[in-house]
Amino acid sequence: MGYLCTTVAQTFVKTEVKQSMRRVADWQIAHYNKAIYGDLNWVNATFYLGLVHWAAIAEQADKDDSYYKWLLRLGNRNYWQVNQRMYHADDICVSQMYLYMYEKYKRKSMLVPTQARAEWVIANPPSGSFELDYGDATTLEHWTWCDALFMAPPVYAKLYAQTLDKKYLNFLNREYKATYDYLYDKEEQMFYRDRRYFDKREANGKKVFWGRGNGWVLGGLAEILQALPGDEPSRKFYQDLFVTLATRVVGLQSP
Repeated sequence: MGYLCTTVAQTFVKTEVKQSMRRVADWQIAHYNKAIYGDLNWVNATFYLGLVHWAAIAEQADKDDSYYKWLLRLGNRNYWQVNQRMYHADDICVSQMYLYMYEKYKRKSMLVPTQARAEWVIANPPSGSFELDYGDATTLEHWTWCDALFMAPPVYAKLYAQTLDKKYLNFLNREYKATYDYLYDKEEQMFYRDRRYFDKREANGKKVFWGRGNGWVLGGLAEILQALPGDEPSRKFYQDLFVTLATRVVGLQSP
């Protein structure tokens, strides 16, 4: 891999990466079908988050604002609303894209629905059990499954960054640490998917962790760290967790 060390080779590799990103974005847009999940579902919302990051690259590098325009049309036709369930982490995931769009365009319509949902949840804090049971919706009020740490926490981090209102940061820190205390195995340095996996074991006797789920956590941490100011004291917790979890995951990956 030594050839990657030259300046020319690095430029070539970056160009190839950009081309691949554009092909993926274009394919996803061409095959987008809101009838499958709906515009506001978490599955599509995670795509929008990737697309809004790509939109920034495309506009800066190539003066191509078509991806921003696509997201604008999507947001406008949904009036920048959040999905239905008040507490469910999945249903506020779409707000991550909204907040990036608000950061760029400064249109209050992009911010107000997300802000209203977050403030309602903060004013009516979740009280359900952490013992996840899909037959009991109250057990989905907190972030009781590890991929929830991708879906919702970055929304509160960005709301704090954009408003400097401590209530968003305090809620983020309290709820995130509650999930961390419940689902994180400090010995294995991994998150359980949810409480149903605490006592499960592989055939070799090892504990059961979800690889993609821990990837979700890392993705959420990356967004949180981009949002929180460098001098924010609580940032250290998320930074240390990111480094620890990333180091652990790298050690588990196959060649």
